This record gives sequence, structure tokens and C-alpha cells, in this order.
Amino acid sequence: MNALTRQPRTAAPALLLAFLLAWPGVLAASSDDNPLKVRWAGTELVSGIYLLNADIDYRLTRNLNQALHNGVKLTFEVQIEITRSRDWLWNATVAELVQRYRVEYHALSRLYIVTHLNTGVQRAFYRLESALFTLGDLRELPLLDAALLDDDQDYTVRLRARLKAEDLPLPLRVRGYLSREWSPVSEWFAWSLR
Repeated sequence: MNALTRQPRTAAPALLLAFLLAWPGVLAASSDDNPLKVRWAGTELVSGIYLLNADIDYRLTRNLNQALHNGVKLTFEVQIEITRSRDWLWNATVAELVQRYRVEYHALSRLYIVTHLNTGVQRAFYRLESALFTLGDLRELPLLDAALLDDDQDYTVRLRARLKAEDLPLPLRVRGYLSREWSPVSEWFAWSLR
């Protein structure tokens, strides 16, 4: 084989690597740079109901911050899964719960509005940091009736937060599908239910 026939094979990976390095946000950021992080989560049993408590850090990337301040509404999801351990098969999903929140900025009043989309409850904040802190402060969220669980089974709860790229305006949605900067998602945080 001469050098001309070997060159395309070695040039293609180099071109792909150059493309990925030149296009910011295509390669996933390290977990330390992740703007969403579940700091802590746990459950408590109160009157036969498991209640969820969690602390989630929400930070906006530069692009998401600019989009928010230019009228784009950001929708965040907290995804919760409860699974039952099985010996020979993958874990069985017992319950799934999604809590959805929308953050928007009103330029005229200079207020940040956080809407809990599951309940419709709205809260207004003067500072973005306060809105994001409140968004990540989950307390006594009803999760599951203890009567639905078997006493002799082991159950695991896991939780993560993400920005819903599907709810971004169409021109930004494409970026959300291609870049973690436009669609951040936290790592799963898991713990034993009992």
C-alpha cells in the first residue's frame, strides 16, 4: 500500500477530533463542572408515608443565564425512581415520580418566578440565586405509601435533576440535544429506602 491509500484512514479520526475540540460543548463536561448536582437526598417515614428531602445545587451556564434574561423560560425536572432488588433479573421499578419546575424572568418587574408545574404554585424572587436555592430545597415531598411495599424486600431510591431541552424554543432545542451546556443533567443519587 502506498501513502495515499493509508492517509484517509488516519485523517478521518484526526478530523473528527479537531471538529469535537473546535465546537465547544460537544464533549461532555467533567462532573466538577456540572451545573446541576444532588448534594444530599433521603427519606423519612411519617404516618405511613415516605417523605423525600433533598438538597440540589442549581447553577446556570452562561448561555442559559443569557437565555433566561432574554425571555426564555427554563423547565427543570427532578426525576425519582424507586426500584426493588431482584436476584436474577435487573431491578424492578416500583414507582416513578417527576417534579417539574419552570423558572422565568420578568424584565419589567425584575422578578424571577419559579412555578411548580405539578401544583401550579408560584413564588417570586428578586435574586436569581434565591430562586435557584429554593428550587433545590426539597422538603417533605410525599413519595410513596409504605403499605405498598413488601416487608421482606429491599428497595432503592434514586434521584437526579435535569433541564428539559424538549421545552426550550425550537432554535435552542437543537443545541440542547447536542450540548450539555444547554441541557445539563446531574448524576443519579441513590440510597436505600429502609
